[in-house]
Amino acid sequence: MLFLVDIQVRKPETLDADAWEALTQAESDYGMEARRAGKQLHVWRKAGAYATLAVWDVEDNDELHTLISGLPLFHYLDITVTPLVVHPSTVRWEQIQAGGA
Repeated sequence: MLFLVDIQVRKPETLDADAWEALTQAESDYGMEARRAGKQLHVWRKAGAYATLAVWDVEDNDELHTLISGLPLFHYLDITVTPLVVHPSTVRWEQIQAGGA
């Protein structure tokens, strides 16, 4: 199942710079592992915001919840999840690109 995960980061004012740096490094490492495992297919930064958009490919809602709640910054994130399905135009475009009718 594909999901678009929209994440807005809320940096806490009470956390010191070293602790925040450690958390953001752990977050980066966690994301890299998710990409290596094929769970996070794409990730983008949102221009002008401390935020990301990512496409996750997981077995079900429970797996997505487990992965997202495991994010090191989880308690400092506003997260919106949107389930995705393939659009018919995308399928048609892929057929055209492959040389089909």
